[in-house]
Amino acid sequence: REAGGVLPLVRMLKGSFSERVLLAVISTLAALSIGLAHTPVKLNQTAIAAGGAIKSLVSLVNGTTNDLAKVQSAYALACITLAHADNQKLLLKEKFTFTLLIDLLYSSAREVSLGAGQALTTFAYNHIPTQKNIVKGGEICYEQFIQFLDSDDQEEQGHSAFQVIILARVMTGEDHVLVMAQGIQILYQLLQSENELIQELAANNIASLAHTRAGIPAALVSVGAMDTLIELLFSPAELVRSSAATAVGYMTFNRGAMRILLTACRRKPDLFQILQDNLATGKISDVFIREWEYCLTVGLPSQSGQFMPVEHR
Repeated sequence: REAGGVLPLVRMLKGSFSERVLLAVISTLAALSIGLAHTPVKLNQTAIAAGGAIKSLVSLVNGTTNDLAKVQSAYALACITLAHADNQKLLLKEKFTFTLLIDLLYSSAREVSLGAGQALTTFAYNHIPTQKNIVKGGEICYEQFIQFLDSDDQEEQGHSAFQVIILARVMTGEDHVLVMAQGIQILYQLLQSENELIQELAANNIASLAHTRAGIPAALVSVGAMDTLIELLFSPAELVRSSAATAVGYMTFNRGAMRILLTACRRKPDLFQILQDNLATGKISDVFIREWEYCLTVGLPSQSGQFMPVEHR
């Protein structure tokens, strides 16, 4: 992802374009700012902020009459500032608050409500100071999410399950442990969907969750998510394999998940190569790599192919 092309997009935020074009520009800026598993793309984040996007997006949140543009602008701000201290300081200078965004969470328009939840979730992701500021901005009631958690639309279910897990500790109306457990169970069920787009969504969300709070990977292991993610590495759909591989890689930082993967790799000697081929920019535990190398050294399992070391950080 190259940062050089972002300035024309940032300038379009101030232009007189149709709402459809404006929403496409905002969505593109958000997508350029974060990668799989909520990993920030710092080069792009820095370039987008340098072009003045934060000020323009805050103006849209506060000024536009289009509620969908408001929540998408807020989501773009969350992406641009994710794990980027300098951009977070720039946002503070704009006196951005969460009150309006929390109000939009209760919109009767489902797309707006889900969009507000997505923005709040991204702001809150792995950032306790922001979570405290969200609490100051207004009340986030668990009841508001039930309509999406119980939806017949699996995409709505997948998005809302991720949202309640991340926002559980700033919610009112239900015990946060129970809320997180419900969200995790829903994501596990969605991994088993026959729809490949839903499998990809659930695996992406699990990849993001696998490097948040320490107890979440253990909970995912306990419901059986690791086994299903390993099965999805053999999916005919490339994006499903990529999402599953990213999730599996992050899950290996949990000891229980790592043991499940080691056992699976012993049973299927080609599994490690499949994981490596689909991992892309994801991370995998150094401890897992060492233990797998040891298994190969002592001859477990039978070596059906040449070991290729993984590039990991």
